[in-house]
Amino acid sequence: MATGSGAEESKGAQPVARSPRRRSTPEEQVPTGSVRFFLAKAGSTGTIPSLDREIATEGEAKIESLKTGLNYYSLIEWRATADLAGKNPQIRSEPVKR
Repeated sequence: MATGSGAEESKGAQPVARSPRRRSTPEEQVPTGSVRFFLAKAGSTGTIPSLDREIATEGEAKIESLKTGLNYYSLIEWRATADLAGKNPQIRSEPVKR
């Protein structure tokens, strides 16, 4: 005589519920050419960013940061644009290309 209910029997492989992926908005997608990298000035405390020389790529900025012991900053310059299409006007952000 079985003492369990039918629900305890093996049901087989169950599908895993996945949360939907969040797609990034166009404002979050920053083109590579619009990011600039700077080393921090020597002796800066970090409370207020003080930029020293500009570095061409993030990889070079990481190496220089490691060599000098200074932090590095990544900087993105944005421009606000008005989107008047549709019923509700919106303000959009566009990264400035250098």
